[in-house]
Amino acid sequence: MAGTELDLAQTNYLRELVELPPETSSKVAVEKDRRRMKANQIRRAVKRHSQVSGGRRSGGRNNNG
Repeated sequence: MAGTELDLAQTNYLRELVELPPETSSKVAVEKDRRRMKANQIRRAVKRHSQVSGGRRSGGRNNNG
């Protein structure tokens, strides 16, 4: 099930309807930063692996049919 992230104003409006205290900071931006940092970490690891292995791909498959 996919969901839509709400901004802080929308979140606080809904929290007010159910008598919850307002949020002071959005958790959406933090999650996006975490995701970007993780993606960059993976990119660096792939780049480093490519440099160490000399660009060779060693695997069980070959294209010599």
